[in-house]
Amino acid sequence: MDNKDTGLSRGETRGAGPTAKGVLLMVCVALFFGVLNASAVGVVLPDIAADLSVDTGHLSWLMTGFLLIYGIAIPLYGRLADRYGARPLFLLGVAVFSAGSLFSALAPTFSLLLAVRIVQAVGGAAVPGLGMTLASRAYGAESRGSVLGVIAATIGLAGAIGPLLGGALSELFGWQSIFVLNVAAAFTIPLGLKILPKDEERMGGDLDLVGGLALALLVGGVVLIPTEGARSGWLAPLALAGAAMASIGLITLTVRQATARSPFVPREFLRNSRYVRLVWMSFSVMAANVAILISLPILLASSHRLSPLEVGLAMLPGAISTSVFGVLAGRLTDRNGARLPTWIDAPLMLIAVLGLSTYAGSSVWLIAAFAGILGAGFGLVNTPLAATVSRIVRSQVLASALSINSMLFFLGGSLGAAMVMAVVTSRGEGDWSLFNPLHTGAGAGFSDAFLLLAIPVIMVMALSLALPQASAPSTAQAPGALQSGSRAADNWLANCSVPWMPECVEGAAPVAASGSPG
Repeated sequence: MDNKDTGLSRGETRGAGPTAKGVLLMVCVALFFGVLNASAVGVVLPDIAADLSVDTGHLSWLMTGFLLIYGIAIPLYGRLADRYGARPLFLLGVAVFSAGSLFSALAPTFSLLLAVRIVQAVGGAAVPGLGMTLASRAYGAESRGSVLGVIAATIGLAGAIGPLLGGALSELFGWQSIFVLNVAAAFTIPLGLKILPKDEERMGGDLDLVGGLALALLVGGVVLIPTEGARSGWLAPLALAGAAMASIGLITLTVRQATARSPFVPREFLRNSRYVRLVWMSFSVMAANVAILISLPILLASSHRLSPLEVGLAMLPGAISTSVFGVLAGRLTDRNGARLPTWIDAPLMLIAVLGLSTYAGSSVWLIAAFAGILGAGFGLVNTPLAATVSRIVRSQVLASALSINSMLFFLGGSLGAAMVMAVVTSRGEGDWSLFNPLHTGAGAGFSDAFLLLAIPVIMVMALSLALPQASAPSTAQAPGALQSGSRAADNWLANCSVPWMPECVEGAAPVAASGSPG
């Protein structure tokens, strides 16, 4: 029986064969260096400022510029991959990221360093969404939870060792050594050329360039507003420019969605109420998680006077638990569906944000413990969300679906971090927290900010009803339903673009070889 008979796309496997394992290894290595770049560079910003003689205000653009381009490029890669294939774009992205890393290490001035950091972002943005797409297709829908769990563990590991490795390398060899290390991502390219399938399912139709530009303006503006607003004031020129960008982008994108024959954001995504709720869950969970990951080191350095190495050690429990529970969540999702790990996750994250709000500025051991609880909660929800998104869309638009999900992860984290820093800046220090009566002592601004993060966590709990309760029966239980497993799910999803139609009610989908699409 060939792939055509089973309904699999060419190059897609249903087991963990050598090719599938190679694809997963390649994706994880590329992701590792991408996350390592993000987590390690923040530690060495003071060294870069001293070496290149740049003030703090300009230095922040090394992060802001990277984030802006990264957020804009992620959905563009996804849409292009639906049309031209994920394989060439993923490999091109890794190559550009590696070249940007090399030139970052060689940059003699701040202006050149900023320029090549943008090049890094252009390449690195291809890795998250397209990497998950390639790994998901390699293993098939029934194993996507486990596969994405391994990817989540890789991200957690890179996030854990990034600050520690960045500080150590910078002290021994200079800040340039971090960028030199990231060049190693290029070694995945020969492996990718050998094992990645050249034939992929692709979506026809015109490429809506106007809609893509509008989405880029919208995303760039949404990132720029809080980033500049929290740092320079909400009426700062760049914050106002971000508001103008976001407004123009939103209006233009809305018009294109209504009038374009093949809009940049596939209409079936917006009509699929479950997909919409899932990506907003991604937005909400990252608003809480990234905000704490960015603000906790500042709290530990300012209130507890910890060194960068000590800060990294205090954050280590959270990164480790993210990795461990990400793998566990993947296995639970494949066996029992996505609802169970998500329902465990939300209470854990709520306990963590409330605990951090209460003990901000208090014992470092308690802060590290609550960071570990937060990491466990995030690991339990991150994998099921991505796995479920990959199962409820047609395979031809999988790259776009996962890239938009990654984009909203990114936006949620950016807005959450900006909200926390805005509260911390406006609140300042005091003896008592304004919102949490249980908090006393230092870190009052952080306490208030962490307490506000309970709002997105509660939103995750409410939106979790979008997740399927259990996996569909296996193929062994329904041999008569094997008429092209993934193709049957694709046909069902195509006919169920309007979610309230009777045939689209949960449980009405055909039993497919890859499990329920919803």
